[in-house]
Amino acid sequence: MQKIKNNNPCKQVRSRQGMWAFIKEGVQNRLSDHIATCPRCQKRLAMVNRVELAIGLLKSQPHDLDLLAKANTKAIGVLKHSLRESSYSEKLRHSKQDQHWLEKKHSAIERILNVAACLFVIIMIRMGVTSSLTDVKSKGQAALHNYYARNLDSQLCSEIFPEDARNA
Repeated sequence: MQKIKNNNPCKQVRSRQGMWAFIKEGVQNRLSDHIATCPRCQKRLAMVNRVELAIGLLKSQPHDLDLLAKANTKAIGVLKHSLRESSYSEKLRHSKQDQHWLEKKHSAIERILNVAACLFVIIMIRMGVTSSLTDVKSKGQAALHNYYARNLDSQLCSEIFPEDARNA
């Protein structure tokens, strides 16, 4: 009895890669062979690929807010006449996508940020931060010049810090 369990080929197939993987691989091979020889299936596959590409492009493009109403109108056009004229279809035809609160307030937020940026620049100028930064830059360059003058030879130091740049 023990020998029968060990010699079971189905159990060996399942233990290696799983029964579904084994069947799936065979179906995939037969399907790819069939598509390679069947022009009708090749056309169908090309159409599926075009639809998939179009959906991908549709996702990546920005859309107007009335996209939902346009899609509903197209879908309602497919329905029979009695359903097209119902009150529910009128609601669908005129429905719009809800805007996010940030999109609704975008122009006001943009104006507030512009005013805040202008105020920040004015405060920086008033405090003299820009002049302090130029002082720090010039003192830093002088410190670097002194360091290189002490630790490098004079010719190399004059190449790094030309005479007209030190006087500026």
